[in-house]
Parts: sequence; structure tokens; C-alpha cells
Amino acid sequence: MKNIYFIEAKSPGSHIFSFTALPRLGSILLATILKDRGYNTKVFIEDLVAPDWKQLEDADMICISAISSTAIHAFNLAERFRNLGIPVALGGVHSTFLPDESLLYADYVVRGEGEETLVELLEHLDAGKPLDSIKGLSFKNSKHEIVHNPPRELLKDLNEAPIPDFSLVYKWAEKAKVTPVATSRGCPFACKFCSVIPMFGRQYRFKSIERVIEELKAASSHKGHVFFIDDNFAANKKRTKTLLQAIIDNKIKIEWSAQVRTDVAKDTELLDLMKKAGCYAVYIGFESINPATLSLYNKGQGIEDIENSIRAVKGHSIRIHGMFVLGSDTDDIQTIRNTATFAKKLDIDSIQFMMLTPLPGTPVFEELKSSGRLIHTDWSKYDAHHAVFEPKLMTAFELQVETLKAMGKFYSWPAIFRNLSQFDFFYAVVGLYGKKSIRKALAETKSYVEQLKESISAEFDRKTGKLRQYIQQRHGKSKNIILNTAALEKNESTFFSIYLSYLDKELIVDKEDFKVQKNTIAITPFVEHIKSRQQQGKQILSEFYETHKDKLASTKVVNMESIYIKTNWLPQKWSIWNQYRSSKHARTSDCF
Repeated sequence: MKNIYFIEAKSPGSHIFSFTALPRLGSILLATILKDRGYNTKVFIEDLVAPDWKQLEDADMICISAISSTAIHAFNLAERFRNLGIPVALGGVHSTFLPDESLLYADYVVRGEGEETLVELLEHLDAGKPLDSIKGLSFKNSKHEIVHNPPRELLKDLNEAPIPDFSLVYKWAEKAKVTPVATSRGCPFACKFCSVIPMFGRQYRFKSIERVIEELKAASSHKGHVFFIDDNFAANKKRTKTLLQAIIDNKIKIEWSAQVRTDVAKDTELLDLMKKAGCYAVYIGFESINPATLSLYNKGQGIEDIENSIRAVKGHSIRIHGMFVLGSDTDDIQTIRNTATFAKKLDIDSIQFMMLTPLPGTPVFEELKSSGRLIHTDWSKYDAHHAVFEPKLMTAFELQVETLKAMGKFYSWPAIFRNLSQFDFFYAVVGLYGKKSIRKALAETKSYVEQLKESISAEFDRKTGKLRQYIQQRHGKSKNIILNTAALEKNESTFFSIYLSYLDKELIVDKEDFKVQKNTIAITPFVEHIKSRQQQGKQILSEFYETHKDKLASTKVVNMESIYIKTNWLPQKWSIWNQYRSSKHARTSDCF
């Protein structure tokens, strides 16, 4: 094998770096390692520029990197090249945690850090050696059985890897505006929605100061600015200060930005050095202003920390991009609205309201999957801009709509005009870009929002039979809906109230002293009847399972409302069920 080409799959929709493409370093670093070993390598970053497909077809192997939101596109690319007879290796966070899925489309999966695994894979293939000794590799053997070799240990010395050669990136010199630089890997914190720890470990691993300075000198020759892609640039404050002083002493003239935590505000000396060394902006994961949510996320910070960090950073004339994650089990609609008000009040330069996204490999993903709250696994929607799970205190539809509204509240026309009147053109441009992003997001998510709304209608119908049809057809002009909510569980009562508001109806609790007025209908008897039939259906289904469970050995009972039956014996088992149902005179269509 000689020609090894890399593709970084394109994001399906717009995101924070859509305006200025920021490539991930993995593919560039691996291509550099292979180049140093004599391979002919090239990296194609789709978010930067469309690839040269003709050149790619000359590859001896295609290596594709993907995160969850780009996984489906990566799979399509993999199939495209495999159909041409070119072997494909998939890597990245998504494939690391879902290798079985990835092997449906690729020949090999490089799990975790790939510096050593990919090199060994190519060497073994060239020599015709078996692959079972390569740590961190998943593949199919000669019997088409999936084999997962043991995981590979994390790279201990980051200085062993070469300086990434950006000249290997297709049209880098023409298109690049930001150069990514990594000074460390890993994170000691435990945010439940983050995949950094499962992928790169909980312990920090640092490059030497001398090595980082080398990379920055190389990066300073590129156009644009530098972005430190460390998950927490100031993790070790003593080391960070040494690095910043080295940047100043070496007279490296770069503008740069980085991700930091709120605790950066507690060290004035650090902020002074950051500004002197060329820092113009920081990305801070505030995540939430809800104390319960911050605790749930294991953030280790409070509202006061957030406020102090904003004041301290702004006091050093460093811009702030604030990132908030909305939709936790302790968030409701008001939380989202309060977050937008908070961000606007504290003069954050730009914001990113992201919906909680359960990424494979994270504790949040496992929790929501095991509780049946994932709406789907269309990975293209796992981009923090789509609600892909059922929140506890609101519907997925509300999470989706309220998040977009919050963005609109922050990037408002009055704020833009106010900045223009004060000759603050930077804020005005940021606001205009924010408005443009919102318009694009609305267009991209329009059909998805409708799907979420329809799913609520379907759930309402499942819970209430023909109640919606009854209300709309026979009482279309009725404004008030009377219901004895005492007969419902709390979550059911909330659900009824939410959905009836979509029908432009107001839910009124059924009380003895309530006087029925014009344009008012009472639905308590209707709902009680439906709940009675549902309970009857559950009881019949439970009795059926207990009576016939010896004949249903292959049945997986998820709960008494849902049974999954394998298709190879479906007709036989449905026959048993129908006979039993008839004997009980149950109209199960009314019950489920």
C-alpha cells in the first residue's frame, strides 16, 4: 500500500464553526506520521473545501474520521469507496464507541487514539500478517465474524508524535483561516454529557513547553489565528503561565483563542499573561444557570463563578463565547428563557445554546438509552441543534422551539441597532452573524420541528383515543377544557396541559364550584373511560403473558405496555394472542 488518503466527513448542518472551518487534528496528525514512514498521504476536509474525488479514487486505503453528527455521511463515503474496491478504515469518537455499527460500512475500525494502531494495521496488511495482535483494532475475520482486539493504552508521551504537517491538507493554504494546536489531551472533570474522558482519559497529558513553542512558530506562518483545541487550556495554571511567558519571550505574534473553565477568573496573573500573549477570545462552558443542572452535570461551579468569570475576562478586554447546554432533567421552559435573559444581561459577546445531546460513549447516552428516552438514532441530528431525547420537564418539541427562541432573544435587532448607534461594530457584526445563523437553523430544522409536533399529537392520541378528534370536530370553538386532574399522574396532567395549548385550548381543573360557561366542555368522563380501558388492557396482557410465557421463550418483555416479537414466529404467537384476547372480549385497539 502506498497511497493512504484521509477524509474528515462534512457536518450535515450549520454549527459554530460553519463560518470558519476548524479541522480536527486527528487525520492531519496520522497523515503526518504515515508521510514520515514513506507513504503518500493527503487529507481532505469537507468543511474546508470539496474533495478531489478523482484523486481519492487512486487510494490504496481510505481513512475516514467521524463524530456522531457526521457518522451517517461517513458511512455513505465508506460504502462509496468500498464499492470501488478500496479498503476503508473508520476512526474517531463515534466509531470508537460503536464499532459494530461502523463495521457494517468499513473494513476496519481504529478505536481510540490511532497513532500506533493505524501504522501497525498498514504494516500487517503489507506483510500479510494476521490482525489479531493489533491493539485498538476492530475488523471482520475470514468467517465474517466481528473481532474486537483489546484496547490500546493511551499515548504516554505526546512529544513522540510529530508536528502536524498542514501542507498535507488539500487546499489548506488557500482556504484555512484557523490553525488548531493541541497542548494536552484528557480532562480530570466528569461532565456526564462529554465524550472526552471516555476517548482520551481522565488524566491530563501535556506536551512540553518547548514542543508547543515549535508548533506555534510553525502555525504563525499560516493565515488567520490559532485555536488551542485543549478541552481546558488553563487546566494546569502554573504550566499555562510558563507557556504564555514563553510565547511572549519568543516574540510569537499570533492572535489566539482557547477553551477555559470559569475558574480562570480566580487568577488575575493568568488573565494578564493571556492578554499579553495574544488571546483575543475564550470559549467558556457555562452550561447552565440552574444550580440543580450544574450539579447534575458534575460541573463543579455555581452561578457566582459564572458571573465572576464574565466580569474578570471582560475586564481584560478578552471576548467571551458562552456555551450553554439546555434540556437536563431539571430544566424546564422557564430555565431556557431565564438563561437567555442571563446571557444578555451579563454582556457575553456571543453565545451558543445547545440542546443536551446524548453522544455514544457518555453516561448520558447510556442513561437515556436504558430508560427508553432516545427518540431515534439518526446520528445526523446528534449535533446539539436537534432535540433527540424526551426531556423530563418539557416535551422535545418545546426544547427544540424554546432553544431557537432563546437564540433569537440574544441576537435581537434592537441589540444590533444599539451597538451600531454606539459605533460598536464588532458587536453589531456578531449580532448580524447570529441572526443569520438563526435563520439558517430555522430553515434546517423546520421539517424536524414538525415531526416533533406530530409525535406529540400521536402520543396524545395514544393516551386519549379519539379525544383530539372529538374536541376539534365537535367543539372546535370551545376555548376551555375542564378535566379532573386528580385522576391523573403529575406527568400526565402536565402533558394534557401542554398539548391542549397547541390546540388553542385552556385546561381548567375540574372543581365542584366551577361554573360551566359558554365555549366550555368537560372531558373528565372521556379521559376516565380511556384510562379504565388502558388499565383493562394491561391486565389482560399481563394475564396472557403469565399463561403463555412457556410458549413465548423468545419474547423480550420491556414492560406490560410493549412486547417485541421476532418475525420468524410472529404469525403463530399472534394467533395465540388473538384467541386469548377474544376469550376476554377485550377491544385492545382502545387500550394501547
